Amino acid sequence: MPSFKDSTIVMMVLYRMPDIVRYCVDHVLSVINDRPNTWLVLINNHAELGVEDYFRSINHKQCIKIDLPFNIGRALACNFFLKDYISTENLPKTVVALDPDIYFTKESFEALVEASEQLPQCGMIGMRYKNNECNPERNLFFKPKKVLGRNKKDYFISCPFMCTVAGGVFAIQAKKIVEQCDFNLFPKEVIKVYGGDDSALYSRLRWKFINGYLEGTEAIHFTSAGIISEDFLTYQNR
Repeated sequence: MPSFKDSTIVMMVLYRMPDIVRYCVDHVLSVINDRPNTWLVLINNHAELGVEDYFRSINHKQCIKIDLPFNIGRALACNFFLKDYISTENLPKTVVALDPDIYFTKESFEALVEASEQLPQCGMIGMRYKNNECNPERNLFFKPKKVLGRNKKDYFISCPFMCTVAGGVFAIQAKKIVEQCDFNLFPKEVIKVYGGDDSALYSRLRWKFINGYLEGTEAIHFTSAGIISEDFLTYQNR
């Protein structure tokens, strides 16, 4: 394992949807390619055959591959990695949680990481989502909050009302994972394979930090509840 001190870590857990996984992972690797001190942590969560074959084929200097013997779900997979490989002496600056069915530009990625590093008053910072048939945003009733960064720059965060930040892609300062969540990215009180991942983190942070979506960014969610967005078909055929 490399040193993760002051790095940016992108964490992605793989299980199904080989065509979408291949497209999204290849794109993420192109986004972070040669970005200093940035790593994609890919966790093979006992994935289906097509995903596992692709996982085995990846050979990139900034990709760290972790194999799990059975499917333990996204939350536990991420938590186990952090507890095993992260410490207060080996602490990243930012952790980006990313589902393998999300697409975004390099500009949106850089803006998200910058906001996470510059806004200590914020917890979960997600990207805004394209309003397609798979858009996971909910309850954005109010205008964005203006938040001043350490760099004296204004950032605008749209905060959902009484609702978690959608977890398809979000960034969080790594020290908050340590200090608020005891090295758990998803601090669920009840251990279960699926369900409650994002809401567990949101519940832990909601009263202490501003949580929401960073204006000026855009993520495209390719799948939801068995639906494949027309966006994926368009991007795939480019």
